[in-house]
Amino acid sequence: MAGHVEGKTKNEILTALATTAEPGSVVHEQQKAAIIVRCTEDIETAFSALTTQLARNSDSNDRLSTKVFWLNVVITIATVVGAVAAVAQALK
Repeated sequence: MAGHVEGKTKNEILTALATTAEPGSVVHEQQKAAIIVRCTEDIETAFSALTTQLARNSDSNDRLSTKVFWLNVVITIATVVGAVAAVAQALK
C-alpha cells in the first residue's frame, strides 16, 4: 500500500482523506480502501475476542451446571432423609 496510509490509524487516514486527496484520485481511492481494511481488521479482532469469551463462558457454564446438579442431588437426599425421619416420628 502507498506511503499515504502505511502505519496510520483510521482517524489519521480520515483526516488525510479530507485534506489531501481529491475525490477519484489514486490517493483518495487508496485511502478509502485503507479505511475499509482497517475496519475489517478491527471486526476480525472483535470476533476473535468474542469467540474466546464465548469459549470461556461455555466452560464456566459447564462447571456451574455440574455444581448445580450435585447440589440438587444433595438436596434430594436431605429431603428424603427428612421425610423418612418425619414418617418414622409420626408412626411412633
